[in-house]
Amino acid sequence: MLSFEIFGYGTRWLLSGLAFVFLVFSTFYVRKLKVGRGLLFLLAGLAIVFVTSLVQSYAGFFYSHAVSAKILTLAEMLLVLTSAVLFIMASSWLLMNAALNVNVLFALVSVGLALILYAIFVADNADLVANIRQILPIIGMTYVFLSFVSRSHIWKRPAELVASTAVGGLIVLMTMPILCKCAYPWYVPVDLIVLLGFSYYLFYLQDLQHIIAVQKEAQRRTNRNIENIIKSSPFPIIISRLSDDTLLMANNNAVKLFGLAAEQLFRYHFRDFFVDADNRKILTERLEKNKEVHDFEILVKTPVGNTPFWLLASVNVVDYNNDVVLYSAFQDITFRKQRESLLQSQADRDPLTAVYNRRYFETKIAEKINKAHQQKEPFAILMLDADHFKNVNDTYGHKVGDKVLMELAAICERSLRPEDIVARYGGEEFVVFLNKVTPDIAYMVANRLRESVASAVVYSDDGQPVRFTVSVGVAPSGIADDVGLMIKMADDAMYQAKESGRNCVVVYDEQMTVAMETSHQHHDKEKMMHPAFAQEDNKEISLLDGVETNHIVED
Repeated sequence: MLSFEIFGYGTRWLLSGLAFVFLVFSTFYVRKLKVGRGLLFLLAGLAIVFVTSLVQSYAGFFYSHAVSAKILTLAEMLLVLTSAVLFIMASSWLLMNAALNVNVLFALVSVGLALILYAIFVADNADLVANIRQILPIIGMTYVFLSFVSRSHIWKRPAELVASTAVGGLIVLMTMPILCKCAYPWYVPVDLIVLLGFSYYLFYLQDLQHIIAVQKEAQRRTNRNIENIIKSSPFPIIISRLSDDTLLMANNNAVKLFGLAAEQLFRYHFRDFFVDADNRKILTERLEKNKEVHDFEILVKTPVGNTPFWLLASVNVVDYNNDVVLYSAFQDITFRKQRESLLQSQADRDPLTAVYNRRYFETKIAEKINKAHQQKEPFAILMLDADHFKNVNDTYGHKVGDKVLMELAAICERSLRPEDIVARYGGEEFVVFLNKVTPDIAYMVANRLRESVASAVVYSDDGQPVRFTVSVGVAPSGIADDVGLMIKMADDAMYQAKESGRNCVVVYDEQMTVAMETSHQHHDKEKMMHPAFAQEDNKEISLLDGVETNHIVED
């Protein structure tokens, strides 16, 4: 039995108390570890040993209060038995991480209690009692010692080594009075208790290392699963580092799609594939909000190719190899986008001349006029009408008439800027929006168009040259802001050009309003309206309607 009589002597008592307080604090610090419950039972057993030693030290106090020797001895022996049972329970939790079997516990308590009662009351042998008092704690502590040293690869476990050293030292101190009847310095058990408490922090560090190792292994398994998914996916997939966009992984489909060198992925960056930087900015902003983006359309290019193509991307922000990365899966939608573009073109363009149709023009022109007003820029609308077009159809047939319309449209597109808009407005009439032009420049452009048309020629089926001219009306900005009114103004100016002899250009002004009203006063309101306004459902009937321009072969 350990001797803790030092509790009664000043500094020794203080140091011993501090050592035990350190052990208590250390035990509660690691109580949530796997070995925590076993260490709590070990602490309880050591506390009982301290109490038993205290009872022995103050035996005279109890005798002075009329406590019989046998009752005091019984109390001491019950405390000793309790400490031994607690040590054995601690070893069960330390070794098997489970409570001691109830039947085994009952048997131990029964045997120990029977032995104690026999030694005190039957044999009434002081030496037997003293031996039991010494041996029972030694048996319990030996179980604790074995639970530490029986761990596999203990030489790689510093916590078990230090703890087993401290417990082994305490066992040696307990056996010394039995084996050699010699004493030991008072500070030795104190040092061993401090060493045991220190081992608990090693348990904590050891458990922390185990958790880190488990997490790393889980991360490795996750990474392997991700790699297997990526490699086996039928979709192109790439992983890029979020911080610098460097490619970390790409499956074979992605390597083929982007034209990458698989062995030099680190040379490429995700941002390099974007044709439009604003498109990538939008993707980045969405990822910052939601950490994932699905069905995002991207126009991309390859490092070695010049032809952009469309991809549908699903991008997630995930952890990979202890780094934050973008997991991007793609689907090639180039054909779909081309089909959508074709359908949109068919919806917006005139099938005969391939220029825009009236519906698109009126929608787009409203946006253009609003933008021009916001930026305080001038603009103009031109209305062109083929002169004597009915005579061309009657004389040469509708096929030649269609050739005239196609050539007229082609001249307009060749002669104007990309930002200008040309549309077939109805029948043989075409309308043009000129951006950022003054009335004088608009007149010059209209006159140039008229001259280009007058010098053009198409041929009939029998090879006869067919020439044609146009009358042009110009409606400059500043007189009206409404789209319909400006088109009406250009239309009125165009009719004024026809009345002036055709093949000329007339610019609309405010005085023309009165002149036009006087000229058409015998017509009713419906007749004054442009046919495109009065008869929106009328369509020019042509043998070539619905046939693309490039299918026509001139004779």
